[in-house]
Amino acid sequence: MSNTHSLGQILYTDYIHIFQMSGMILLIAMIGAIVLTFRQREGIKKQSYIKQISRERSEGVEVLEVHSNKGVKIDD
Repeated sequence: MSNTHSLGQILYTDYIHIFQMSGMILLIAMIGAIVLTFRQREGIKKQSYIKQISRERSEGVEVLEVHSNKGVKIDD
């Protein structure tokens, strides 16, 4: 009998109620995190994934022609 089999045997026989309760607590915590994520709040900036997916290249990228040796001149 392997360690995994022994652990499963103990969890599902002797400690089944504690194991099930911990699963329920984790499920409630997961649902609570989802609910907090989807609530509407005023004054908070949100990303719009539909705008990000549907934008065109011309709206997000500007191609400039850079001239050589015309950089920033720093005087000491």
